Amino acid sequence: MARKQHWKQFLGASVWSGLSTVARAGSTFVINKLFAVYYGPNGITLLAHFQNLVALLTTLPNAGINVGLIRHLAANEPGTEGYRSFFWSGLWLNLLSFLTGILVFVLFPEFFLERFGGTTSEVANHFSLWWVLGLFALLLLQLFWLAVLLARQALKLYVGLSLLTSLTSIGVTWWAVGRVDLTVALVLFLTGQSVAGIVGLFAVFKRGLIPPMQVKLPVQVHKELGKFLLMAVAMLLGSRFVDFVVREIAIQRFSLYETGLWQSVAKISDSYTIVYVSVLGMVYYPKIAALLSQPQALREYVRSVFFLLVPLVGGGLLLLGIHREFFIRLLFNEEFLAAKGLMDFQLLGDFFKMTAWVLSYIITVQARVKLYMVTQLGFGMLYVAVVMLLLPSLGLEGLPMAHALSYGVYLLFFLYLFRSYFISK
Repeated sequence: MARKQHWKQFLGASVWSGLSTVARAGSTFVINKLFAVYYGPNGITLLAHFQNLVALLTTLPNAGINVGLIRHLAANEPGTEGYRSFFWSGLWLNLLSFLTGILVFVLFPEFFLERFGGTTSEVANHFSLWWVLGLFALLLLQLFWLAVLLARQALKLYVGLSLLTSLTSIGVTWWAVGRVDLTVALVLFLTGQSVAGIVGLFAVFKRGLIPPMQVKLPVQVHKELGKFLLMAVAMLLGSRFVDFVVREIAIQRFSLYETGLWQSVAKISDSYTIVYVSVLGMVYYPKIAALLSQPQALREYVRSVFFLLVPLVGGGLLLLGIHREFFIRLLFNEEFLAAKGLMDFQLLGDFFKMTAWVLSYIITVQARVKLYMVTQLGFGMLYVAVVMLLLPSLGLEGLPMAHALSYGVYLLFFLYLFRSYFISK
């Protein structure tokens, strides 16, 4: 009876998540299609590399600080001292992480930017440095406003901002592709992503969610958000940076074209994992956060959601695998059909990954910093090691196979860690 109630609650709450996710997934589909049609596999490779670059700058604030912010703003009413302290601590830490990321890029420009222009001076000309920095700042503001709205369950405004971001991204990219070179098109894509940073300010202000400014903040508040920041550092190094490095390895070993074929498969993966992560982030994460003080209820809820999602995910991925040619043509074009042989291990790895995420979210919400860092960094090193082991003998097929093997180990680890959730007492 409890399981059915949990299923009903989870699916019902997913409706709002679905509206936001449809907008994001639709935007991703159209943008991938435009870059594929106008720039081919080379364009898909550099689009993925650029999005990874954006993720390197946004992971610490969005996957770290903002995740902790959602938890604490949800527990404090606007107007209280706790809400005010966490709001401004979150904003200042966002600014600090942004400046740190920019400093790293300035110190190592060739490593991060050479694929987009060849030389440092060419990259600077293409990217109009101050313009791009301003766009990144607006993007971080947008993500911050979304976290504030989500914490207060202002889902209509949340969905509205998500929809605005999707529409502006599509509009700007639609205008840009075919008119400008690939590097400039990428910068314009970022412009579309950043517009909602300004609109979000007015939305949050009108809602009364911006408290009076506070510069001096309790050390304990920084420590609480710092736990989530440390976990995001592990994600940044073990996931985002590893992805960037593996793509660099692929480009150097093969070519932009061949790497683009592999990236098209990864892009298909991204199109449905966006949906999945959005549902987990908007529905599952807040619920398990609310159940932290009730261990038995938490176990029952996690178990119910796990047994609901695993067959749904497995069935959906199987259906996608059967109709892979249709989806490749739909999302890209016939030039990418050469990638269909890479999908088997990609889909298998995605099944392992999406199943494991149901359990990995638990250590995030529990703020088990050391364990989270060990799993993220350990997985990242494992993935790179398997890639380096398989590429010489298997070539391009070694990349999705490494994905499947690494996430298989990842899933087994979490099944063992949370085995008590599945053993009746």
